[in-house]
Amino acid sequence: MGRSTAGILMVLAAAFAASAALAADRTYDRQLNAPAGGHLTFNADVGSVSVVGRDTRQVVVHADLEGSESFLDSLRIDAEQTPSGVTITERRPHDGWLGWLGLFSFNFGSTRVDFTIEVPRDYPVELRTSGGDIAIRDLNAAANGATSGGGIVVQNVTGTVELHTSGGSIQGKHLQGPAKLSTSGGGIEVTDSNGDLDLDTSGGGIRIQNEEGQVHAATSGGSITAQLRSNQGINLTTSGGSITLLIPKDAHASIDAGTSGGSVSCDFPVLVSGSVGSDHLHATIGGGGPPVYLHTSGGGIRIEPSS
Repeated sequence: MGRSTAGILMVLAAAFAASAALAADRTYDRQLNAPAGGHLTFNADVGSVSVVGRDTRQVVVHADLEGSESFLDSLRIDAEQTPSGVTITERRPHDGWLGWLGLFSFNFGSTRVDFTIEVPRDYPVELRTSGGDIAIRDLNAAANGATSGGGIVVQNVTGTVELHTSGGSIQGKHLQGPAKLSTSGGGIEVTDSNGDLDLDTSGGGIRIQNEEGQVHAATSGGSITAQLRSNQGINLTTSGGSITLLIPKDAHASIDAGTSGGSVSCDFPVLVSGSVGSDHLHATIGGGGPPVYLHTSGGGIRIEPSS
């Protein structure tokens, strides 16, 4: 290791130790009116955010902040009413060594920034954070958001949902509208939902349970298990695992299933069309119905009646 590299590491270690030793706690609180017809916009450089719908016509903002005095002094939090609703921003400087060291200490756990925001249930939300988790619940409105460094939990939402993370898993529950959920670094799980699903991950498995709606799910790095209450159209694909599909025993479907790395099994009475092989199946269930497309390059495919 060169002297310059060792010197830099010593400086970073000293700065990190000093930051931890001087850790402090602060809070931020703000309350704003939220007339009907507006929406919430949230943008943060660091930190997690949790949004909860309430029977209110106000936006209530609370943040718990922990870190060195210099880090906390560098944060700038603004919450204001705008013609379109309420906008909340949290910014910190990125210029020079001080900004770099602040990011270093945040990523190694010496700081914590957690927002909790209450909004009217009918308030659409749009959330962006570069360094934390996103949680949304109890909304009768659209929910959009993205994070570069955390997981996502969304539940009890009636409205269009579109959420993305570059570094975590996604969990959805009781979604009553169409949902588009994607991640570059984790699994996806959705349970007890009614809206159409569009799920995509590059780094994990997908699990869908007790869903009613059209389903599109794709992963490059795991298996897919889907237990559905009906067949409204199903498209499940993976490059790295198996596929298990459970649908009601009285379902109607037109099946196109194939695998390059296993076999296809179906526990339904089927009417086969075309050739028959252990690695592919073209058939109808219950006389035919909405298309069911199942394809994998790395595992087997099972189609079973749900219990």
